[in-house]
Amino acid sequence: MLLITQNGYSPIETWAARMYGEEVQSATLEGIADLPRSGWMPVGSVAFCRAAMAHQGLVEPEPLDYPECIAHFAAAGHFLETYADVPEGWTPDDHRVHAKPYRTKLDPSLWTPETPFWIANWHRFGPEYRFYIRQGEIVGCGRYDDRDDDPNDPLELDMGRVLAMVNQYQKDGAPAGYGLDVGVSDEDGLTYLVKVIDGWAFGWYRGTCHPRDYLSLLKVRWQEIRSGPG
Repeated sequence: MLLITQNGYSPIETWAARMYGEEVQSATLEGIADLPRSGWMPVGSVAFCRAAMAHQGLVEPEPLDYPECIAHFAAAGHFLETYADVPEGWTPDDHRVHAKPYRTKLDPSLWTPETPFWIANWHRFGPEYRFYIRQGEIVGCGRYDDRDDDPNDPLELDMGRVLAMVNQYQKDGAPAGYGLDVGVSDEDGLTYLVKVIDGWAFGWYRGTCHPRDYLSLLKVRWQEIRSGPG
């Protein structure tokens, strides 16, 4: 499959594409309009990948975030409300509630009072990890929080709960490739679901996921999207 990397995007992800892709070219976001209408896969930002879908006539999947089958693994219930329901004066750095637009990476300039928003009570996490899942198999893990990596940290990841999330999601129709973000609570020490990230566009964190496996995860997800619903 032809890979098109985004000019100026994160060097780690684009390096993975150049190193392990069969045929690789690059383009800017604006340059997508000049690319073929089919037959290639983007590696870049959400905006770049979203534009690539639209250009190729592919239907963007509904956001994953909190699949119903594993929502009970989250520290707090996430309710689909609207931006008007977010506390007045809230910003993404405000720790009164956790809130994010339903549509992945929706630019704040497009938020209106009616914009669908996920809202949940704020929960304080310590270590946070991204697991890379390809066709039901964990192919790597990277840590993405700002906490110091201390081997004596009493907040230990519960892999049993992580595997339970992966297995349950797989039984209930997980996509071919996705990221599972989990965190160890700084409040009760338990491991919780933070969110699920669709594999058509997401970042690689330094850890145990080999760049080749990261790229293959993206590929199987894009191939699935190309096949259409079902």
